[in-house]
Amino acid sequence: MPVNLRKSDTPTRQIDVNLTKKQSIAWEVLTDRKTNELLFGGSAGGGKSMLGCIWIITMCIQYPGTRWLIGRTVLTQLRLTTLRTMFDVFNMMGLKPDQHFNYNAQSNIITFYNKSEVILKDLEMKPSDPHFDSLGSLEITGAFLDEVSQMTQMAYTIVKSRIRYKLNEYNLVPKILMTCNPSNTWSKKDFYLPHMNGTLEEKKRFIASLPLDNPHLPPSYIENLRTLPELQRRRLLEGDWDFLDSSDNLFDFDDITSSVFKFSPDPMDKKYITLDVARFGDDRSVAVIWVGKCVTEIFTYTKLDATQLVSHVKELMQTYGIHPNSVIVDSDGVGGPVADMLRGTNFVNNARALHDQNFSNLKSQCYVRLSELFNAGEISINIMNPMIIDELTQELLSIKLKDVDKDTKVSVMSKDQIKKMIGKSPDLADALMMGMLPHIKSLKSTGRYGISIIR
Repeated sequence: MPVNLRKSDTPTRQIDVNLTKKQSIAWEVLTDRKTNELLFGGSAGGGKSMLGCIWIITMCIQYPGTRWLIGRTVLTQLRLTTLRTMFDVFNMMGLKPDQHFNYNAQSNIITFYNKSEVILKDLEMKPSDPHFDSLGSLEITGAFLDEVSQMTQMAYTIVKSRIRYKLNEYNLVPKILMTCNPSNTWSKKDFYLPHMNGTLEEKKRFIASLPLDNPHLPPSYIENLRTLPELQRRRLLEGDWDFLDSSDNLFDFDDITSSVFKFSPDPMDKKYITLDVARFGDDRSVAVIWVGKCVTEIFTYTKLDATQLVSHVKELMQTYGIHPNSVIVDSDGVGGPVADMLRGTNFVNNARALHDQNFSNLKSQCYVRLSELFNAGEISINIMNPMIIDELTQELLSIKLKDVDKDTKVSVMSKDQIKKMIGKSPDLADALMMGMLPHIKSLKSTGRYGISIIR
């Protein structure tokens, strides 16, 4: 793929860039006149960021004075990953700093010799700017959104609406390139599933790129992907977008995503905290603030001993005006002493199900109740951080019913089994599950559950 480079007082020279087969297919889409949005990716190591950087640099060189955006949820991650790839591409293309481009670390802008610009932008939803008003006056020629599955759909929509700068001058069509790994987020719903069903709009494209499509990857990288836990291997090596889809899943993707900011908390509702306490060194403690059935805050803590954790939770109790009786603590293992110090309510996962319902334990009962409330639209997750939302979604979708083909009590897979599948402990999901305890206690109906009535 040739790129012509001209520096004001020097003759034009051609830069040859070798693309993989999948990158070449994507390049044709990026340079056609009918496609506006391309989602490229599907697994780790498919050359996604490399393609995005090559495209942005090429467009900057070919169209002087244009303005492009490279976005990622967290600016720090953008600098550590995408920007490093950008500099690798500069070097590969023979472009030199202070001669062909200049990077300003304060403004996060790369300026080319021909006055084209690349703006590096974090696209995390912030409480102070939930509608991305900071992008309101920005005009860009095109955009590259790296790891778009970590962004909110609103961020993507607002960026797309900003693409209009110098399009008429150069007779360009608006283009936005997005990359991601498989995930159960809006990118799957809006691009992957319509692509698989043959219903994707003509102006949109999805192109999968797998590690084995990239001949430049070392064999050791592929072998490392093969050793990942099952679900991560399916997702990052095989590019399996259905890595969490199964008939024995307890939660539905659409139910979860539609719960985000579904309703506002009622100040008359009771406030309480659910606390999942870390059991091992790699686990973390998670505190969830509830107002009725609305989650208003999620806090995570790592490497804290029991005394430190209690201190943090007491601060939350004071800040939100929550009585010790309304603090529900996972009492398994080290959680017991924490519950005692907080004078809170003990939650014992393997305790007998309440109201004599047909569950193997309290944890299974609470998870089923949580899934019912999600399905009924009675849960609202009012959390701004899209990374927390995405992680919570992945964890909830990993919760599976156990022995669904047997006529036994309703049960969910253990925390350790799920940890083996997804490579981490479902701490966020467990902290959310515990929030069902007061709702189950207050149930007037004590009907018994059977496998057949569970979704």
